[in-house]
Amino acid sequence: MKKKIKIKLVIILLLIISALVIFFTGTYDYIKIKAINYFENTVNKTGLELIKGTGSLIDKASLESLEDSGIKGEEYNFNNIDNPYYAILEDDEKRLYKQIYANMIKVEKNFRPVVNVNRDTINDTIEAVFNDHPEIFWINTNYSYKYVSDGKVVQITISYNSTSKNLEESKKIFEDSANKIIDKANTYSTEYLKEKYVHDTLIEMNKYDENEKLNQSAYSALVKGKTVCAGYSRAFQYIMNKLGITTYYIAGDSAGDHSWNIIELENEFYNVDLTWDDQKITTYRYFNVPDSVFSKTHIRKDLSIYMPVCRGTKYYNYETKIETTPIPEYEEDIEEPKREKEKIIEYDSDYDIDEEEYYEDEEIE
Repeated sequence: MKKKIKIKLVIILLLIISALVIFFTGTYDYIKIKAINYFENTVNKTGLELIKGTGSLIDKASLESLEDSGIKGEEYNFNNIDNPYYAILEDDEKRLYKQIYANMIKVEKNFRPVVNVNRDTINDTIEAVFNDHPEIFWINTNYSYKYVSDGKVVQITISYNSTSKNLEESKKIFEDSANKIIDKANTYSTEYLKEKYVHDTLIEMNKYDENEKLNQSAYSALVKGKTVCAGYSRAFQYIMNKLGITTYYIAGDSAGDHSWNIIELENEFYNVDLTWDDQKITTYRYFNVPDSVFSKTHIRKDLSIYMPVCRGTKYYNYETKIETTPIPEYEEDIEEPKREKEKIIEYDSDYDIDEEEYYEDEEIE
């Protein structure tokens, strides 16, 4: 009996000594960080989000070695009309918004936040920049960040797609394509006719393609001619705003993760969904629709819930009064967007692509 007690005491003593060694040598922090990072990375791979951040916990001793572009973006100013997502942020988040924007413009990967921000709020700020600026087509929808044990984010890393490899050339191609549509649209006499032309042109020049690796960007719709809802919406947003017609990007759900637009015509707001209007023959069933009808099939999410309520009626069904078929009341009745001009296949989520291949192939180191 005494022998068993001695063995137990030895084991307990060894465990205590091991715990003390682990704690005082920093091994405890290492194990904890590895465990947390593994858990977060695993969780982040399970959901499909438009903007997705991956966090890594680091110890405070590693702070000095973190890269920092030094770009703060304090010289930028944004107004609430052209940048509605900026408008809904808190003051500190607005400062971070400017910094994120400035680093994206300079194609800088790593920077340290100019304000104290935790990992629970950083996604809103990056989403706000993404939603306000379709012209920054060279960013990916994933990003990463490092934070310390109290949750404070100490470094942000932006991911860039393949267009950033030769950005000036990519910008020229993008702007040339957009300007062709803008120049033609400006020949029309009213905002409505300009809108209809852009709506029809973007639908005609694109086919729905989940395999296009740049399909989350306006570049895919304006240059590649292959895109998904994000590309349609961001290209439409970019061109309409260039025409001086206030247009916002909206994210939400419509039989899966989805995006569309809000447009302002004669001081009234309407919903516009190019993706669902892109059928074998272009339709206008989701063109300038008030929330009272649109919300039966589309639900806003995240920051988009703060965008203007759409109560416009003048231009609802304005294009073709003879098309009297109402928008279906249930998701299962929604028409599916075309993949090819000749056929329609089963619709899944707009973002149902091979994310691992997408980010691995296109991310610029």
